[in-house]
Amino acid sequence: MVDDNNNNKFKLNKNNRRAIITMLSFFILISAAFLISEFINVKKYFPGGTVVNAEGSPVGTEIINVVSDKTEAKTEVSTTEAVSTEKVTTEVTEKPTEKVTEKPTEKKTEKTTEKAEDKTEKTTKETAEKKDNPESKEDVKLDMDTDVPELPAVAEIKGNDFADPKLFTPNKVVGEDYFDNSVFIGDSRTEALALYSGYDNINAFAHKGLDVGSIKDEKCIKVGDSKLTVEEAINSTMYDNYYISFGINELGWVYLDVFVDDINELIDIIYKHNPDAVVYVAQIVPVSKSVSDTDEIFNKENVDKFNEALYKLCQDRGDVVYLDYAASVRNSDGYLPEEGTSDGKHCSADYSRRILEYILRHTYKRVK
Repeated sequence: MVDDNNNNKFKLNKNNRRAIITMLSFFILISAAFLISEFINVKKYFPGGTVVNAEGSPVGTEIINVVSDKTEAKTEVSTTEAVSTEKVTTEVTEKPTEKVTEKPTEKKTEKTTEKAEDKTEKTTKETAEKKDNPESKEDVKLDMDTDVPELPAVAEIKGNDFADPKLFTPNKVVGEDYFDNSVFIGDSRTEALALYSGYDNINAFAHKGLDVGSIKDEKCIKVGDSKLTVEEAINSTMYDNYYISFGINELGWVYLDVFVDDINELIDIIYKHNPDAVVYVAQIVPVSKSVSDTDEIFNKENVDKFNEALYKLCQDRGDVVYLDYAASVRNSDGYLPEEGTSDGKHCSADYSRRILEYILRHTYKRVK
């Protein structure tokens, strides 16, 4: 009986040991599997790590994807932290910037202020000088491109103007808004000043083929919706300055004194309507040499003869200004340069602008 009991105990102990060993082996296997798995996962997350697939081949792209996924997950989780970090970083960055730029800015501002004060003082001084001498002409650059290779700059040209000093005094150089209160009266040449000068505020009572003898009966001037004669147009409007520019269509007239009488009548019509106006009689612009040499009417001799008559008219009257704006487009030989005309009689756009610049540089006002 004793041996049997001992045998039974021995069997029992042996079975227990087997069970314990089995459980330990199972536990070790599970632990080993877990450790191996963790080792692989950890290796995946290290840059440059290599993962192998079931066939034992390395898979490089899986590393990038895993890291990217982890980064995205980490970004989503720590959004609040990133915002807080950004605020802190901004504050830390701003403080040194203020310290670095504050003092130099003050110095620069002081220098700029000093320069501005000097400039203001200089401007004030110049303004005072202009007030003391309001009649002096200013050498200003007008907003127009009038330089041509054939002729000198308009600012350098001195025409043969005439104005009675008892009635008129030279004005300062004026801007293009001067044309708002001015009107040009004449023929197709005058019409070209309004059409091709580049300005949209040129007023003109002008028409192709118009001569000074037709100012009372030829209804060719458009004012509003109506067609009027030059006389009617003058009486229905009001301007400060009137520019009379006739002569090219009258060169073939037999009697020069008829032309002079008609110009005188036109001046009287203007002053009757507006006694305070300034009336300019423009010198006739010459023709080109090629036209002058081949034409019996449109030639330099006739142009000079009519201009002499206009000059004498202005001297005799004394109440008008003789304006030699033809000087701005006349070469040293007294002709309109071939480069400045398409037909030898009419100025190109560039030359029309030169005439307008001359006008702005040679304005007059009445002596009070």
